[in-house]
Amino acid sequence: MIIYMPWPAQDIFKQDNEQYKYQEIEVQGTKLLVEPIAMDQCRVVRVLSTDPQDYLKTEFQPGSELTFTPVLKS
Repeated sequence: MIIYMPWPAQDIFKQDNEQYKYQEIEVQGTKLLVEPIAMDQCRVVRVLSTDPQDYLKTEFQPGSELTFTPVLKS
């Protein structure tokens, strides 16, 4: 099937780069989706957990800012 449209394909099938600026991190055993603000700070976008108690933690509420030290796992 061929679809003819008057618009360019780039406008219809846009790649949203917004999703790539987020990172998934683990803090105190809870996975979070965060947006980096600075080298050692991030803003919580979403809690990625199956434990209902994690959603009640005020430090993990969306919009709250976290300060951290990056650690490499080996």
